[in-house]
Amino acid sequence: MVVRTIVVDDEKPAREEIKIFLEHFKDFEVVDECDNAFDALNAILSKVPDVVFFDIDMPGFNGIQLAETLQNVKDAPLLVFITAYSGYAVKAFELNALDYIVKPIEEKRFVCMINRIRDKMKDKKKPSLDFIIGEIKNELFLLKPRDILYLYSKKEKIFAKTDEHDMHCKNLTLQVGEDKLKKDDFFRVHKGYLINMNRVKKIIPWFKGKYLIEMDNGDRIPLSSHREKEFRGKIFRS
Repeated sequence: MVVRTIVVDDEKPAREEIKIFLEHFKDFEVVDECDNAFDALNAILSKVPDVVFFDIDMPGFNGIQLAETLQNVKDAPLLVFITAYSGYAVKAFELNALDYIVKPIEEKRFVCMINRIRDKMKDKKKPSLDFIIGEIKNELFLLKPRDILYLYSKKEKIFAKTDEHDMHCKNLTLQVGEDKLKKDDFFRVHKGYLINMNRVKKIIPWFKGKYLIEMDNGDRIPLSSHREKEFRGKIFRS
């Protein structure tokens, strides 16, 4: 069984050291490495690793915040802190970290951690992480498809509209969102909007034969004329 791993540390030498250690264990494969927690979260959702090795002290969004974000995610990857700071160990284990290694890394300690991962992997289900990442004031949120009314573009940025917030979605395009959320009944009604069909309330005549789509929160979204036929087909099939 191959154990898919992601290595996260803002210092390249630290990432290289972990990768060198992992080279001795042929059942471990490094599928990605990141120098910050935001990119790590994107990598976790896209690469779906079995385990993530990460530091605590990183610029902006730190390792503890990353672990907190993953706290309520079903089948989240195993988390291993590798850090120069010993003072966060209790907090790390409160966040269900599998292990906490203080730098400099000792080979015997690393091997012990690898064996713990192997034991855990025997009973662990393959993770399936189906989320969109939203950001508000440097806080990250994992949005389930059912919590999103629609995605929209504004000034070359993509935002997710929820019942309470408009969240910026870094590193996301509407095309990527459309591909990712198609199975969750999202539909591209306009070049600037991707909507959750389960949150549609009604269709309203507009002008010159065009229509607006009213979502269940009252927001109204234009329906592109060249998507109208397919949209109606989806409405009447549901």
